[in-house]
Amino acid sequence: MEVSFFFFSIFMENFIKGGKRSDGRTLDEIRVIDAECGLLPRAHGSALFHTWGNTVTLGDKQMAQRIDNLAGVEDYSFPPSCVGEVGRIGAPSRREIGHGTLAERALEPILPSEDEFLYTIRVESTITESNGSSSMASVCGGCLALEDAGVPLKNSIAGIAMGMVLDTKEFGGDGTALILSDITGSEDASGDMDFKVAGNDDGVTAFQMDIKVAGITLSTMKHALLQAKEGRKCILAEMLKCSPPPSKQLSKYAPLIVVMKVKSDKVNKIIGSGGKKVKSIIEETGVVKITSRDLASLEKTKAIISNLTMVPIVGDIYRNCKITSIVPYGVFVEIVPGRELHFRGSVTSVSCPDRLSKPEDAFKVGDLVDVKLIEINEKGQLRLSRKALLPDQGTDKPNENQRTAGVSKDKSKSRQRSSTPKGDVDISPEGTFTKRYVGPRKNESKTSSSKPDTYASSDSGGALVNGEAQVG
Repeated sequence: MEVSFFFFSIFMENFIKGGKRSDGRTLDEIRVIDAECGLLPRAHGSALFHTWGNTVTLGDKQMAQRIDNLAGVEDYSFPPSCVGEVGRIGAPSRREIGHGTLAERALEPILPSEDEFLYTIRVESTITESNGSSSMASVCGGCLALEDAGVPLKNSIAGIAMGMVLDTKEFGGDGTALILSDITGSEDASGDMDFKVAGNDDGVTAFQMDIKVAGITLSTMKHALLQAKEGRKCILAEMLKCSPPPSKQLSKYAPLIVVMKVKSDKVNKIIGSGGKKVKSIIEETGVVKITSRDLASLEKTKAIISNLTMVPIVGDIYRNCKITSIVPYGVFVEIVPGRELHFRGSVTSVSCPDRLSKPEDAFKVGDLVDVKLIEINEKGQLRLSRKALLPDQGTDKPNENQRTAGVSKDKSKSRQRSSTPKGDVDISPEGTFTKRYVGPRKNESKTSSSKPDTYASSDSGGALVNGEAQVG
């Protein structure tokens, strides 16, 4: 006890009379700060702030800690080796839990919302050496590590520990309380206050105060807060000089997460017959979250879900659909991966003009065909057609110029063949004159007529020439 009081007396006399602290700094001077990021390439984010190390791990919501009521962000570790001691490392002590909670409260206001950033965040702060406030160093290092992990923080914050010497008359002072910035371990032990403040230029995110006196005045508290603000500005400026700087992008080792919104009536396509609890959750939110270790697997899963939940539209054409099975009433094709529909076995086409009796006669499993969605009935059933994509099966009709030219040409031919005997048939293309025999039947008696050839017109526009019909 006497030894401790002796050291305390020396500390106070040198500080008050000489105006210098034990390490030679002034009242509001900050120690030299050294910071760097990206030390651990396999971690999702890492930072070394002075002699305190911080790492960040990202995961999905299923990886969040949900036991012992410790679902927080910060895991604070203060091993005995950081103060040169040998001891047993076991469960977190009360001191570690308290310091970790303080650092967590300081970082929480700058974290993005769950809608903006889908990951569960775990910050692990490991103290490697301690000569001051390790909790405030965890705030600074945690902020850098989060930026290195690609977490979109609202802004950067820093933490600082403030000290105070209240009774200065006893050691030759004028009785004015002295406020110290960035206190060391000896100043914490010898001083009257340990005031920890975290935040930035705009405000405070967390603070904690331990005092050894009956109380302090509002003016002293105001003085401490203003001096702490200037100290935070200085620390934030040094954090910007971090080398190497934070990457501010997701690590290639971090899991990939994508959110897809699907209609509630399509959820059963994804869930299947099982997973009733998951189905109820997705039906309420309409959101599907996909987590993957690599981009290729994520994109593949996303494509499968998109295909399963797509909403077809009449007129959609599906190319190169693989035939999966053939049944007597039609052919099943996979229009998109994981979704099969069928069309009827009508296979009429230009190359195959006759309707085949069985679909097996024209198709086989594994063939690729094109189909078109032509109808969606009231029950939501889809009707596909292959025939709708085939070219017209009939001969193209000539245009008006071709029709007129054909008529003129056949008229001249008919004049030249006006003496053609009865019974001759001239088969000509559509739109030209056709000669048709209209003489008496076999059982009817033929009557001769000495009348000259005459023209008999009809209402339909046809005419009889020497007993032959000309149809125009």
